[in-house]
Amino acid sequence: MDDPVLVKIQDANFRGLRNSHASSDISKPVVVLFHGFSFSLNDWQRIGTVAFLSQHGYSSIAIDLPRGKASKSDKISKSNLSQYIPLLQEALWSLGLEKESKIVIVGPSMGGSFALTFALERKEIVQGLVLVAPSTSGIIEEELEAVETPTMLIWGERDGVFPVDTYAKDLKNSLGKSKLLIIRGAGHAAYLDKPQEFHDLLLDFLEEISS
Repeated sequence: MDDPVLVKIQDANFRGLRNSHASSDISKPVVVLFHGFSFSLNDWQRIGTVAFLSQHGYSSIAIDLPRGKASKSDKISKSNLSQYIPLLQEALWSLGLEKESKIVIVGPSMGGSFALTFALERKEIVQGLVLVAPSTSGIIEEELEAVETPTMLIWGERDGVFPVDTYAKDLKNSLGKSKLLIIRGAGHAAYLDKPQEFHDLLLDFLEEISS
């Protein structure tokens, strides 16, 4: 397994991990892994997501976002989420993403707001979104309705941060090409609580997108 590396983008260090062990099947998108506010790319290693994707022939790039208390990328303050997207795209290129590649972004909680904004700003390369109880802070309703990317929403049944009944169902209705799947017994970070169930759902979605 490769180790995380630092790449410098406009005087800021971004920490990322490129999985280079997967097959080079160009029909498969590269999976880009963001994280929540309290987490980092280390969590994708810890629960085995990077290895799981490699085992199933998917290349991945996990990246520490320029926000969040556990991220080891430099923290950057911007007035809106759109201003982060050029930096993140350059970071992904520096971490080995081919410029002609299509991507699927996995975005839990805070990472979901970055993923949604990336899909709005770079819709030509984002083939799918997997959002785990995503924050939509900084994104207005009209922007959500403009997201045309196929999206899988994953929610923990016991999410106490963004409860299913008062948050998930409204978001599904705002995102036209989305489906909502509930992981029983899981909390807000459902992918950490039930990693095997999360991995199964992720693989199903990737195979659907790639077919």
